Amino acid sequence: MLTTLVAFVFLLGVLIFVHEFGHYLMAKRIGIRVLTFSLGFGPKLVSFRRGGTDYRISAIPLGGYVKMAGETPDEPRSGQPDEFLSRSKWERFQVLIMGPAMNIVLA
Repeated sequence: MLTTLVAFVFLLGVLIFVHEFGHYLMAKRIGIRVLTFSLGFGPKLVSFRRGGTDYRISAIPLGGYVKMAGETPDEPRSGQPDEFLSRSKWERFQVLIMGPAMNIVLA
């Protein structure tokens, strides 16, 4: 039972990592500033900062996220080209579709 649970969490972690890494890679390729790359939600367990991005592993291993500059309409934006919503619809689409595309490639 414990082995099954550990295997499940590990496999889920791989799927989440590949998915989020797809978003991350495309955002970086296009020139969008990535603020946070996180595996898991909730409180940080481990983190380090490199090149303006906070890389972290968080306590709840049921997902992850890539936080990009200027990503939500509610937050203040400066209109800089490295913000998500300052990019064209085509570029934003590429960032959004790359997560599922990486999961398909992994499969």
